[in-house]
Amino acid sequence: MTLSQGIIKKWLLLFVLCFSMIFAITPINKASALTYDYTNPYSTGCANKSPITYETKYIYKNGVKIGYVQLKGSAYCHTAWGYVKFYSAAPYDSYANVYVDSYKNGTTWRTYTDCYEGNGRVNKGQTSCYTSQLWDKDPYKASAQAVISDTTLIKVTTGRH
Repeated sequence: MTLSQGIIKKWLLLFVLCFSMIFAITPINKASALTYDYTNPYSTGCANKSPITYETKYIYKNGVKIGYVQLKGSAYCHTAWGYVKFYSAAPYDSYANVYVDSYKNGTTWRTYTDCYEGNGRVNKGQTSCYTSQLWDKDPYKASAQAVISDTTLIKVTTGRH
């Protein structure tokens, strides 16, 4: 083996080692559209990682503000989920639910989730519920809708974010 061949082999070995180190330190488990769908935003930690409240809409009954619905999210996890909060305890079981719809390119419906997949509907004595989370990175956008089953059906919907 000549001196130049030895140098080439050493450079080639160094190149292979450096290139393989890039793959060794690059995370393989990057988030995808399916990674966080239908998971709990609190148990995954997403609720505490770069939290966002995209929009808050107040809920009125007979002209009186009784609570609000929020479309919440995580900039870190690229997810969105819904949350509803009432100022007084629910008078009966299955009083309220929140639905989050996911749209691709803002128009094509993709999927939905609700409080059943989060911490459960707002039942008697409770004041809030949240949904599981859905992937919400461009081109996906989500909206949240609170549905209150009172003497009249009350629906309050956020915009798509």
